[in-house]
Amino acid sequence: MQDTTVHILMATYQGARYLPKQLASIEAQQGVVWKLWVSDDGSTDSTLDLLHAFAQAHPGHVHLLKGPGLGAARHFGTLIHAVQGLGTGDLVAFCDQDDVWLPGKLARAAHWHAARAMPGRPCLYMARTVVTDEALHPLYLSRRPRRLGLGNALVENAASGNTMVLNAALLQAVRRIRPEHMVLHDWSTYLAATACGGELTYDERPCLLYRQHGGNVVGARPGWKRRIKRLWELGKGNYREWGQATEGALADLEPLLATAGVSAAASYRKVRHGASVLERLRQARRAGLRRQRRLAQAGLLGAVALGLL
Repeated sequence: MQDTTVHILMATYQGARYLPKQLASIEAQQGVVWKLWVSDDGSTDSTLDLLHAFAQAHPGHVHLLKGPGLGAARHFGTLIHAVQGLGTGDLVAFCDQDDVWLPGKLARAAHWHAARAMPGRPCLYMARTVVTDEALHPLYLSRRPRRLGLGNALVENAASGNTMVLNAALLQAVRRIRPEHMVLHDWSTYLAATACGGELTYDERPCLLYRQHGGNVVGARPGWKRRIKRLWELGKGNYREWGQATEGALADLEPLLATAGVSAAASYRKVRHGASVLERLRQARRAGLRRQRRLAQAGLLGAVALGLL
């Protein structure tokens, strides 16, 4: 385990307020060799100063890159392609600038991967988080997903990217997805893992403090406001755009799709382009489309019926 190298991908932007504690929590990780690949998207605060100081304190372990300036999804997408020198046993972990990792986060993930080492098979580790306020006071534990799998990955981003640790085989699969087909880096990773017949696990033990504040790109707060926002996104046509990106991502992954992935991809295309309501609903069932919550599932079926997916 001590020989496992984990390449940490962090995208930063105006992160000086929270970055020191996150960097300290990375520095405190034991049981693995870590390398930090950090890309900054044009910060004007002291983010770069903090990163340069951290790099100087850990020579050979920190790679500083310039971000594309195209938003969070493209930022992580660029990092996914930028990391180099991975061995077959190396791992990759996504990292947010404002979280705080708990001790043993990387070691637990590395232990799971080592026990399931199968050359060429995508593997994805995910875990629970402790959601906190801006001052890191615990609020609640993140919800455990009910059922993870391809049917869910086609219509929902149910896996938290800041907890993900993936192997080299899964990284290579994700790299096949074109930037315009990547809604969010973690959603694409979840989709690739399930569509390509990978193995997934969800660790019930929290692995980090997930800080909630006004600058979060995707928050964790549950409740009616978030549900209303989803309905607003549906009305604006965002689901249709996400569906188009997902269909494109499946086409990008076609050479690597497992048998179930090929079948689900074919049904998913018919869901989106079927001429009749009954045909779209029948194909949705065949593809196993499902969201985590019952109300959300009802909304999904309504979107399928109306041709909004």
